[in-house]
Amino acid sequence: EIRAIIAACLFEVRTVLDPLGFVVQSARDGVLEVGLPSWRPDSTAEIDVIEDVARHYGYARIAKIMPKSPEGGRLSPVQKRRRRVREVLLGLGISEAMPDVFLSPGDSERAGLGSTVVKVTNPLVAEQSVLRGSLIPGLLKALAYNESHRAPGVALFEIGHRYLPGDGVLPFEAEQLCVTLAGREAPEAIRVWDELAAALGWSAMALESADNEPVAGFHPGRQVRIVGPDGFAVGAVGEIDPAVSEAFSVGDRVAVIDVDLGHLLGLEPAPTQFRPFSRYPSSDMDLALVVADDVPADLVGRTLAEAAGELAVKCELFDVYRGTGVPSGSRSLAYRLRLQASDRTLTEADANVVRQRCVDAVARLGAEIRS
Repeated sequence: EIRAIIAACLFEVRTVLDPLGFVVQSARDGVLEVGLPSWRPDSTAEIDVIEDVARHYGYARIAKIMPKSPEGGRLSPVQKRRRRVREVLLGLGISEAMPDVFLSPGDSERAGLGSTVVKVTNPLVAEQSVLRGSLIPGLLKALAYNESHRAPGVALFEIGHRYLPGDGVLPFEAEQLCVTLAGREAPEAIRVWDELAAALGWSAMALESADNEPVAGFHPGRQVRIVGPDGFAVGAVGEIDPAVSEAFSVGDRVAVIDVDLGHLLGLEPAPTQFRPFSRYPSSDMDLALVVADDVPADLVGRTLAEAAGELAVKCELFDVYRGTGVPSGSRSLAYRLRLQASDRTLTEADANVVRQRCVDAVARLGAEIRS
């Protein structure tokens, strides 16, 4: 039956092509070999012959229903993770923006990113003649626009591509995620990153000091790099340099996250392990530590959580202080540890044991209890 249908279709095609001057040279295995007429220079490929057949057969006679696929369509793992990123950020009250991929020639330098850019040979607008090498300039322009329209404190994110000069003809291209939080400080950006890392299974990422290799365009004293277990830096968290904010007419402080999303989406997320809920009350413990400026707060927090062990439900940095009583080159970091056991109510002795373990652990980082 199928052979008969194929033969009938080939016959229909042949009856269309013959009057047009096309010569059907052979027909085998359901395939027609067609010779092109010399007076049809516009017809050079298989698709041109197919177009002639469709036009003369009649578009109205061609069925509009696609054949059913044996497999249903579905999102790839990377597409699912990208959607999850959007869901988390929207759930945190951050709006998605879509700035232009083209920038003015001086935008990159105003953002502190240098003058190495990809220039467009024939730009549609002379004032937008380069491809963006970062998502930050476009988002800063959006923040400035909102601020000029009496809408300060806007939180925006963008998922898009950046372009840098490549080794060949085409530029280097990478998918980025950038989050800008106007009117907020670096710890707020770190909290947003923590939510993303927890939701996407990026718990292996660590925040490390960027003093040895500062991130361009970021505040020199309020930036950390996001580093994977392989030592590869996937991005940075911190604040925009005040000089950069001023150059883009943004009056507020701007907390920022800028990461290589393409690399992160390609990582297999860490498996999520369910932890039964405890019916017993929790207990909070505050620790104020004097820590050198070159020791990342994230490292201190992870050290405290590991020292507390299974009793640690949550470890949160809630205060950073520099001033009277804190030596120069250091700052005071205040953490709140929430302790809870699954099988009993914790006693004061239990809390004291955990406290001493935490103090001993952070002492190896050079941290001391603030008196």
